Amino acid sequence: MEQLFRVMRGLLIWICIVGFAGAITPPMWSQTREETSLWDSIKDSKDAEDYRAYLDKYPEGTYAPVAKRRIAQLAGHPAEQSDLGAAQAKSKSGAGAPVSMTECEGTNNCATWTFLGGQGNGQWPSGEVANLSVEHSDADSVVIRRTDSTGPSAGLTAVYKGSRHGERIGGEFTSSWPGHWSNKSGNWYATIEQAPQSLPGVMRVCPSPITVCSTWTWNNGRYDFLGDNGVSGTMTVASFTRESVVFNRADYGRTAGYTAVYRGRISSGGNSILNGDWTDSNGNSGHFTAAWGAAFGDLPRPGGYNAQAPQRPVGRPVVCYPWFFTIVCSQ
Repeated sequence: MEQLFRVMRGLLIWICIVGFAGAITPPMWSQTREETSLWDSIKDSKDAEDYRAYLDKYPEGTYAPVAKRRIAQLAGHPAEQSDLGAAQAKSKSGAGAPVSMTECEGTNNCATWTFLGGQGNGQWPSGEVANLSVEHSDADSVVIRRTDSTGPSAGLTAVYKGSRHGERIGGEFTSSWPGHWSNKSGNWYATIEQAPQSLPGVMRVCPSPITVCSTWTWNNGRYDFLGDNGVSGTMTVASFTRESVVFNRADYGRTAGYTAVYRGRISSGGNSILNGDWTDSNGNSGHFTAAWGAAFGDLPRPGGYNAQAPQRPVGRPVVCYPWFFTIVCSQ
């Protein structure tokens, strides 16, 4: 009898174990299949967000170590993310507008860097002018390449790598200057301007003293200008911040080939440039004044060109939305 009781008890325990296993096994197998299916769908992706989404759902999953390595690899190879960056850019409409930063190497060596999309311009108080190219940029890090085009350090090249913390960037750079040094390294830091100045849709620009004025109209990422004397051309924006305004002029038509650079600062009212400076390709220089918005009518059209009094144009301002190292504008 006792032996029968033991057999029955063992049978009962076996039934309980089998029943419990049957109750838990299907969900576990189901979860494994779901995880494998998700991984198979992203395992060849070049988008780090796909791997982050996997880790959000399976932080301790079978493929979690691989997902973490893929994220690190993509962060170190920005070219693999270029398609994503291009898609993000294409999702925005309108023309680009500049974003400015103050870049420093030490306490008394600071420059103004201005970016329009992935390309930029750097200017130092000592006269150096550099072309800048953004090779990588995300919420955590940046890589910027510098090539000095004019000034005392023409020919210098450098690569700046830094980590971003909000609007501040800090890191190291390596520079080379033929005939001077090779692979010289140092530290740099920068502050991104938080509120870039919006580009006006229409501006009125006059030399000082006033002789022949012109009207500038924003069109497809640049200003088209028409002077009261019939001269016309384009103005591309290299910088447009409170502290630094830079326009590059290129004429066409009967004055084709003429170029000039206009520099100035925006007034406290935010709707004019007072006492700006210009220099042209012929070695001439002078001053100019510009106005827009409420100040547009403050610059009259001078007489002497048989022109009617100007009709004040009504144009919507270009509204710009910040995007790191680029701003997307719409009108």
